[in-house]
Amino acid sequence: MKKQHWNQSKQLFTPSCPYRDDNNDILALIKQKYHEYSVNWVGSIAGMLASMDERESVETNGLSLSGFIHHVIAKLQSNKHADGSPKCSHEAYEKCEKRLQEYCASKKIKYQKLMITDLTPGFVNDVFSWINKSRKGKGMGYVSPMLHSLITKAEKAGLLKLDDFRNCQWWKKKSGSSQKNRTLTDEQCRKLATLDLWSISKSRHNELYRDFCLFLLYTGQSPCDAISLKYSDIKQIHGVSHFVFNRRKIAEKQAVPCCVPINAEMDRIMLRWRRRAKDGYVFPIRTKSKVQEQQTENGDIKHFVGRLNHWLKKVGDALGYDFHLRTYTFRHTAITRYVSRNVPIMYLSNMMGTSVENIEKIYYDNHADIASRNKLLTAMSF
Repeated sequence: MKKQHWNQSKQLFTPSCPYRDDNNDILALIKQKYHEYSVNWVGSIAGMLASMDERESVETNGLSLSGFIHHVIAKLQSNKHADGSPKCSHEAYEKCEKRLQEYCASKKIKYQKLMITDLTPGFVNDVFSWINKSRKGKGMGYVSPMLHSLITKAEKAGLLKLDDFRNCQWWKKKSGSSQKNRTLTDEQCRKLATLDLWSISKSRHNELYRDFCLFLLYTGQSPCDAISLKYSDIKQIHGVSHFVFNRRKIAEKQAVPCCVPINAEMDRIMLRWRRRAKDGYVFPIRTKSKVQEQQTENGDIKHFVGRLNHWLKKVGDALGYDFHLRTYTFRHTAITRYVSRNVPIMYLSNMMGTSVENIEKIYYDNHADIASRNKLLTAMSF
């Protein structure tokens, strides 16, 4: 279409446009479709367009439950981070579908013939009952939230009503954190820093693993954020170098970026690995090629963290810890140490990219806050 064939003010094709009447009729139908959909829509325009796209795709592919799940997965796979890696994880939907297939096989139901409208409260509760009996509850932690998510998306597409499922036996995650009271003491941190690693592990990554864990102790960051850090994230603030970045997990809704000051030990660790790291990353873990090749969200990160956690189990056993040492232990430890040293909690909230409420509920271990305990004991004296 040429520019001269379009009337911008009237939003119509001009008389000189070939097939002008037919084109204007089609345009009127398209406008009517969007107008009708917007009448009762509550939310953003982007949300409305996404909902329309989801509904049209489902209607095109049929209303099968399997087709709807695959449509949702395809949408997630198309959502990318700025570095090109998948932004959303879809594996839980695939695992959920596998459990649904097993459930249907046990009930002699043809899964491929199930329609999205067959997803009823009775069906959902029967799936939960089957998981609890046949699998001893194993899988409820992802089947329940994924089914709830699917029903929510189906409601947006005008296919189901979420309110109908209000009384289903949904699995609820326990509040707080079971790992809250698993933090390291200062002495345990020092032992980790000076431990003869070759006496407990023959891994060629011994030094990288230890330096990465010490880096987490200083920054308090989650592994996926620390692995993704680049030198381009470093900013000078009042003469001090800081990492300034948005967390991968909450980047889209994070109002204020994390701001982590860099100390001499962090500088030492970064300098040690700078020659081996590629593509501007701080650690030799991620590369552009790995990011572009992976098919799942944070696939390369999960692979590294899995190997690191296996290594940490050996370290924890060697140091005599009474719990399994894991990467998240260092974030919990860092936050607890900084709180006990009177670092303002609002500053910590920004530095760690989490809420004050989460610091209290999930990360801060009051059992390990010896400094605050001693202050209290002193205050108890008369």
